[in-house]
Amino acid sequence: MEPQLLLGKPVKELLVGKINRRISSGQKIKAYIIYNDASFEADAYHKQIAKQLIKLGQEVKEINISNSSDVIDAINKGNYDPIGSIIICRPLLVDNEKDLIELVDEKKDADSLTYSSLGRVVKGNLKYLSGTSASVKNIVDYYQIPVKGKRVLIVGRSLSVGLPISQFLLQYHGLISIVHTRITKEDIKLQAKNSDIIVLAAGTRGLISEDDISPDATIIDCGYQEDGGGDLGFVPKCKAYTPVPGGVGPLTISCLIENCFYKLYGDFE
Repeated sequence: MEPQLLLGKPVKELLVGKINRRISSGQKIKAYIIYNDASFEADAYHKQIAKQLIKLGQEVKEINISNSSDVIDAINKGNYDPIGSIIICRPLLVDNEKDLIELVDEKKDADSLTYSSLGRVVKGNLKYLSGTSASVKNIVDYYQIPVKGKRVLIVGRSLSVGLPISQFLLQYHGLISIVHTRITKEDIKLQAKNSDIIVLAAGTRGLISEDDISPDATIIDCGYQEDGGGDLGFVPKCKAYTPVPGGVGPLTISCLIENCFYKLYGDFE
């Protein structure tokens, strides 16, 4: 039996519909997209975000930074703009990136990168998930992937992806294990073989091979590599998986944009 493709497109269409209803009601944002074009990942991400925002008719300020002063100036502009929303495309490639992120006003923190936003997630407010982790949640919800009592492996522990994903899956009552690049490949492979759900969020390919995946497993790949593929790098022989491209990625930007509106205007149905 062929594995089920967990496509992001149908989930994205629902979310974009909601965003368009927000816009039709009079809500609008001005996105301050902060990035460093010396990073392939950040530059590619910023272009995709800007493209979708412009398509939605929203104002975009693309700010290419090269040092900490540039970042501070850009954040201040977004913080003081009444309809400003700040999108930081990491890595910024500056030494004090984490400290600079904390300068972002919580209501302007589109990708929920500040400690206060993450704290809200830990306390149970899943409206404060980052763009990528919200994308994973939306896929889990849309395709009704059973989590309760399942063995869930998260590969990656970043504050913007791995950690918030672990928090919402804990709230879904999964048995959560987290591994990362400081764990030996042998231990990662052992964990993978015993997992019902594997979420790849380390930004590194080659940690898991075909032989490490159970035929009954579900794979959610959050990675994006320069060749256009994900962290998995092959088509798995399993129950279901998110393809790259076409899975988590297209939905992530829509989740990020919805975050912009939610932080400024609150819930909307």
